[in-house]
Amino acid sequence: MEYRKLGRTNLDVSLLGLGSGGANKLGQAQNADRAAMHRLVHHALDLGINIIDTAPAYDDSETLLGEALDGVPRDSYTLCTKYGPREGHAPGTLRKSLEDSLRKLRTDHVEVMFLHGVTPPRYDVSMRVLDELQQARDDGLTRFIGITEVYEWDSSHVALQKALDEDVFDVIMVGHNLVTPNALETVFPKAQARNVGVMGMCAVRTVITNPNLLREAIAEWKADGDLPSDSVPDDAPLDWVLGPGVESLADAAYKFAAESPAVATVLTGTASIDHLDANLRAILGPPLPEAISQRLRDTFIPANRSVLLPSMRRPATPAR
Repeated sequence: MEYRKLGRTNLDVSLLGLGSGGANKLGQAQNADRAAMHRLVHHALDLGINIIDTAPAYDDSETLLGEALDGVPRDSYTLCTKYGPREGHAPGTLRKSLEDSLRKLRTDHVEVMFLHGVTPPRYDVSMRVLDELQQARDDGLTRFIGITEVYEWDSSHVALQKALDEDVFDVIMVGHNLVTPNALETVFPKAQARNVGVMGMCAVRTVITNPNLLREAIAEWKADGDLPSDSVPDDAPLDWVLGPGVESLADAAYKFAAESPAVATVLTGTASIDHLDANLRAILGPPLPEAISQRLRDTFIPANRSVLLPSMRRPATPAR
């Protein structure tokens, strides 16, 4: 396993981290039995994965992790959870959420507590709970504080850029993948300058690995004028990244997500031990050829788009 410093936290974290959200939620989305989900967590630990991300919003993930980690030495892993600020936040709500999370996780602290899913329009509302978050840190319920974005609606990472400019967070979580690499220019340099830890999320999206959805997304971007018509093929738009040692788009995605030295860890949300093993082999294996990485940057940074799951697509506005 490769380990990197998580910015100013000085924590050594594994390059591949275990996420409990996304489409799988440790297997809850597939109705996996609890024993299987516990095995997945223990297998991750056996591989050397030492950073685990969760949130109250991820169904029963906190409780499942608490069960799976019971008896595991607490100093052997880094644990992250979250709180999603809302309009009309009542004082003490963040504290109660964190205390509930700690009870479910069977621990007295987490390493990182994030403000969850902060969008540019809600940035100021979210920051109203900053004092409460800082107090939780001062009281030892979390060692460090962080912020996550909703990159699907914020491909320019406006919320994270603002947070980095204000420099009050120790860690950020950023959406970064093959077709939305804008963080390389907008976020990573600022994070490195301020020694803020970077956790990568959304390295693999269903749209990227589903041929039909990827073809539809690329066609839409071309139709909107965000991608030149000859930039990538209409059919199998990303197959040119494949080659020796890069057998799938998922392989390419993990390699690309970990390329920047600004990134301390890349989260994987798989529910499969076999997929977890494959993702680890990809991220620790030889990097993408520089020519491929450069083409990805040259093609998709100017496009400034993010891939949306069909369920996230906003309905078209009716013509008048």
